[in-house]
Amino acid sequence: MEIGSLVEQCDGGAVRRVGTVRALDEKEVVVEWEGGESEHLSLPVPESVRTLVPGTIRHKAATDLAALQTEFEVNPVKVLTELVRETGERTTMTALRKQIEGLGIDTGGIADQWGHTRRLLLAVPNVKRDGQNGLRWDGKGSKTTSSIRRRSASEALAALVSSSRKTKDAKQSLSAAVSAGLEELSPYELLAAHARDVPVTEWPRQWAKPHPERVPEEIRLIAAEHIIDMSRARSRIVLPGTEPSPPALKAAEIPSHLELLPLLVPLVAMPAVSFAADKAAKALSGEHAWNALRTAMKCFEQALPVSSGSEDLQDQEERLTPLSTRVRGLLKTVLAKRPKEDDLQWLDFAEEMAFRAYALLADPRIQEQRNRLVREWAQHVAGHPDIPAELREAARTAQAAAAAEAADAAKTDGTGGDETATEGRGTEAAPEAPTMPAEKPEPKGAEEGGEDASAEPASTAITTDEPLQEVTDDDPNRAPEAVQEPKRDPQAEIEGLSRLLEEERSNAETARAEFERQLRDASEALAETEATAKRLRLRVADEEKHRAEAETRAREAETAASSARQGLEEAEQRVEAMSRQLRRRDDELRQSRQTARGASQAQLRQARIDTLRVLAAVLTEVADQAIHEDDETGPANALYRRALARAAAAGVLDMGVLGEETDYDPVRHRAPGGPAARVVVERPGFVWQGPREPEPVVLEQAVVRGVEQ
Repeated sequence: MEIGSLVEQCDGGAVRRVGTVRALDEKEVVVEWEGGESEHLSLPVPESVRTLVPGTIRHKAATDLAALQTEFEVNPVKVLTELVRETGERTTMTALRKQIEGLGIDTGGIADQWGHTRRLLLAVPNVKRDGQNGLRWDGKGSKTTSSIRRRSASEALAALVSSSRKTKDAKQSLSAAVSAGLEELSPYELLAAHARDVPVTEWPRQWAKPHPERVPEEIRLIAAEHIIDMSRARSRIVLPGTEPSPPALKAAEIPSHLELLPLLVPLVAMPAVSFAADKAAKALSGEHAWNALRTAMKCFEQALPVSSGSEDLQDQEERLTPLSTRVRGLLKTVLAKRPKEDDLQWLDFAEEMAFRAYALLADPRIQEQRNRLVREWAQHVAGHPDIPAELREAARTAQAAAAAEAADAAKTDGTGGDETATEGRGTEAAPEAPTMPAEKPEPKGAEEGGEDASAEPASTAITTDEPLQEVTDDDPNRAPEAVQEPKRDPQAEIEGLSRLLEEERSNAETARAEFERQLRDASEALAETEATAKRLRLRVADEEKHRAEAETRAREAETAASSARQGLEEAEQRVEAMSRQLRRRDDELRQSRQTARGASQAQLRQARIDTLRVLAAVLTEVADQAIHEDDETGPANALYRRALARAAAAGVLDMGVLGEETDYDPVRHRAPGGPAARVVVERPGFVWQGPREPEPVVLEQAVVRGVEQ
């Protein structure tokens, strides 16, 4: 403890107040609590006062509770792990929860996830199980587990996807580390983690700028395969009534606003040897493939300015060779798939590639040996037979005109003489159009004119009207060909073609925008239809489940009713048989009375009681049937009431009511589960009240059970 340290005073497990040490000597310490109250505490300070060590959870709660609340909401496992380490002794999830809430942190976000949080906490190295529900920090962890704990999410993912053998606990630990640092991962790493079933609790609103060259090849390959599989699953239509396939369920976990195929574009255009990039190039088509080729062309264009003395020049050929091989195959596939209808976008792409290829060929640096691959790529695109000839010719003409303008501008500015300008123009025109015709020779008349004719500017012979009026039939020897055949103006033709191209581009952009709008509308409608179909499928599945359950309950009820009817019929038959037996016994009793008048009254009484016991046994069976019948107006209850009414005529009465609570009587009650002071009647008994009997005679004891305390 020192001056300026933060201390807290606890009341039980909760923090009561926080203060700052203002003065300290050998005997006491002065603490200024929140609110301005000062207190002198003698040394050693009470156990309820604890020093807050900077960097601990309690120090963060005292200095910046809002930041700690945000950290807990983002990664509660990390905060709980630090709290377990700081506790240093056995604790439980309940105690941790009380400590967190005592610090002022709202735990409502994981109110129903503490069990899952405990499992994630046990997956952290150095957090060990202590007893059935206890947790303890084990600071004796090995170097391996310690290194795993310190790994970033990217390092943990690389270790998780590696081919080395790992235990189940190590996999869970690595998966938890990746899941805890999802915001640190690039798009490729995030998709690779999703492919390896790492829980992705939150997806970004939009992809960060992809940099495939910064991702290991193994992760790039997993991400590329996952992107291809998920894109195919998204494109499939699930018909109503059919269950989605596992890839479709997996693809549904990725938000629909995150497009997947655009991530393959920078991967294809990456100048490096990559099996993942080769696989991605084979999967791309349409606009995504065009964008990949545009990006690759930009890569070749950026390779020209590399100076001969830079380090990039040494491995330029090594980097561009796999890229050239990859994009040549992609270019062949793309140009061969020209749409039969609405090919404006395809034509725009082909025109752009031709113009950019001729622009590369016009660069003077293209002839250097170090730019051999760039030159071969530009010549391959410029001479590709699948690009329409008129587009290639327009690109060549436009580039030649641009080169001529540059040479004329250099000549006008005095940057070089006629000879230099001529050499520069020839140098620029030769690479870009190896099949271009030679320059047209000057007219014959100009050669005969001698020095005066050569000194006169060529533009004068074209723009002046008087010489054209003087050249008539009177002077046929003054080069009539030069007068009668007007000279072509390539610049005007180029400007006309450029205007036409601009108009076509404008129309194509308009059509493209309309097509993209319609495509978005169709995509939204398709997504809504798929969502509606999914809801309908779930509803149909629920209805079918409910119907099956209802049918099962109906069959069970029908079986129970049939069994009850059969039991009632058997009971009625037994009642009739017992009634006949009772009548016979009555007859026998009367006969015995007539024949044995000398029998004692006790014998007669016992004989009557024995006879009535038989009747009571019959009533007991009928009462059992009535008790197990749910409907009080059912046939069993009706039979029981009729039999009881007839038995009452012979003096036989029921004893006790179903559910009645009374004191236990061993004479009147029978308790199968054991006697108790207070019992509840489960089945009534029967007694006989004779005219000369002082007390009722128990014929059948009532079945009772003890009252639950």
